[in-house]
This record gives sequence, C-alpha cells and structure tokens, in this order.
Amino acid sequence: MTKKITPDPPTVRKALSTADRATYLRKLSDTPSNEPEPAPADTLRLVDTLALTSSKPVIPEAPYKPTLFAIQPGITAQDALVYVSNLLETAELNGDEISLHTNPVERALFWGMLHSVEVARAVVDALLEGESPSNQLSSALGNPPNG
Repeated sequence: MTKKITPDPPTVRKALSTADRATYLRKLSDTPSNEPEPAPADTLRLVDTLALTSSKPVIPEAPYKPTLFAIQPGITAQDALVYVSNLLETAELNGDEISLHTNPVERALFWGMLHSVEVARAVVDALLEGESPSNQLSSALGNPPNG
C-alpha cells in the first residue's frame, strides 16, 4: 500500500449564472451593506411591540422613601435603547482610559468586564438598526428620532 502525496483535485461544479454569482457574493461579503434588508410591509418591528417604560427608581435606598433619580414612565423602547446605547458607549470610553492606569492583574479583570459592556452595546445597537430606514441615520448620529 502506497501513500498518496497529492490531494484529490476539487470536484467540478456547474457554473453559476452571473445573477447567482452576484447573489452568492453579496451574501458572503465581509463588508456590511449600507442598504437595510427590506422588511415585509405587514411585519411589526420588535421595538414597536414593546411596552412603554414604567416609573422605577434608579437606586432605591428604601421602598418607602422617594428617590432623587428615577426612570420616567411613558418612554418608548426605542428612546430607552438609544439612551442605553449612549450610556454603554460612555462606559466603554471611560473603561479604555481607566484600564491604562491599572496593574496587570486588575487590567485583565477589567478587560473582561469591558468586553461585556461592548457586547451589551452591540446587542442594543443591533436592535436599533432593525428600525425603519428613516430613523437609522438619526440613531447612528445620536439624534433623537423625528416623531
């Protein structure tokens, strides 16, 4: 029995049409398309199906005492997510600066926490990018949506 030195040649496939090739390359493209995928007209966005916020204290010291800071009732999910994204971005920027001044052990722990903040922000931003195309640019620029 002899060992085979060269691998088998690839199998021959049927040639793709130009349209099929363009579709295939578009799906595999590493660079994201600037055009959002069109959603069916009768489909609601998840962010539109969420309820409005209720009043909730930010740091409740005691349930019977009023709090200085509280989430206001009636805020839309989209506005709340935009605010959360901005808070997470600030945490990322502050974290990058703080990590420069810590010792190596603390830095490793801190980078793990900072990674969690970055992932949380990516999830929030992905939810926001699922919104209507007219509001996507406003959200990306940090401007409140019209309406």
